[in-house]
Amino acid sequence: MNEKYTLQCLTTKDLVDDNYTLHYTDGALLRTIYHNDLTVNHGRNGMMKFHDWMPNYEISDLDVGTQTYQAEALGKAIGMSNLWVTFHGYWPEKNGLCPTGSFKDMEAVPTLIRLKEKNCEGLICASAGNTARAFAHFCGLYNVLIIIVVSHLHAKRLYVPDGHPTDSVKLIVLEDGDYYDAKVFSKKLAKHLDNWQMEGSVHNVARRDGIGSLILDAAFTIGAMPQHYFQGIGGGPGPIGVHEMAVRAIDAGFFDGPPPRQHVSQNLEHSPIHNAWQAKRDHLIKADFPDEEVTVYSDYLLNKSPAYGVKGGVHDILEQSNGQTYVVAKEAAMAAKELFEQTEGIDIMTPGGVAFASLIQALETGEINSDDCTVLNISGGGVERMKSEVKCSTITPWMTISKSAEVSGIIDLLD
Repeated sequence: MNEKYTLQCLTTKDLVDDNYTLHYTDGALLRTIYHNDLTVNHGRNGMMKFHDWMPNYEISDLDVGTQTYQAEALGKAIGMSNLWVTFHGYWPEKNGLCPTGSFKDMEAVPTLIRLKEKNCEGLICASAGNTARAFAHFCGLYNVLIIIVVSHLHAKRLYVPDGHPTDSVKLIVLEDGDYYDAKVFSKKLAKHLDNWQMEGSVHNVARRDGIGSLILDAAFTIGAMPQHYFQGIGGGPGPIGVHEMAVRAIDAGFFDGPPPRQHVSQNLEHSPIHNAWQAKRDHLIKADFPDEEVTVYSDYLLNKSPAYGVKGGVHDILEQSNGQTYVVAKEAAMAAKELFEQTEGIDIMTPGGVAFASLIQALETGEINSDDCTVLNISGGGVERMKSEVKCSTITPWMTISKSAEVSGIIDLLD
């Protein structure tokens, strides 16, 4: 067994050695069991303060992570007295710690360290933009081989600062299809690449624990575990990781429980998690999804296979936290985004607008009270400002192909 941690299957309860292990039992997540206590390193910024609860032995020298602050002006604007923001992105005045503009940076760093420590040759990643940009940034920095597969719809989101290393980044752009097709294509590739790993999405404990560190930053900053946590949701790694880390901190005696109520929000036009939860189902059905392709306000939250029914997934954390789900119309999300930007003085990405709109909705309906200790996760921000202050360029595709292309030729090019 590993000295620092083991993995536990949430169905069988078996303890499993970590060999960049993503799956053990069908329909169940693995969760990290840490054998050591958490000692917060107050000499560091970002998530490496909480390295004891990261599935890595190496400590990164990068200060990547969350900035938590009490949003007094924003709270006053909507009538809340105890509103806190966890900000992830570029914001020099607040010492923003996510250089690519989203909390996906906090997933990428521990994943790459885990990959190196398990002696894997390379990484395969499919994305709608934020995840791919984060992994491209840090794989380039660490010189880790990565194949990134994106739809042509999202290729423009793959940019890095001019001069940033990208030699190890192989970008494949699908000239047809969407994010789901990119995921399917990446899995086809993975079957033919020995000792390469899928980044793993929700099944990757490094992603979940990395992102889960945001609730540690929030709770230690606030001095207590918040009552409520709001986030826009696509696939689910964020809320799941946050809930797991909150429970871990409460069980270790750092804070009183219960864990924060999970409040997750989706676009009005595409809301499978909301539909299933409101119907009191522990699994998704076809009717939870729209009958045809739809246009949504925040396509970062559009996921055709979210981790809802898997053991330890979104249904379970909503149930365990007495959580709630929301749908947000485009107009409400845009208004919330504008209010945040005008009040706080920094641009935010569309998932943050959806999350903030759902918080306003919850306040208006009485789901939360005006004096409740509440954390709003701004999962991405400062991107427009960064582009205006830092010269960036899109990554040149390694190849542009059809989603139906054979993968054998691609494999040959890697030899």
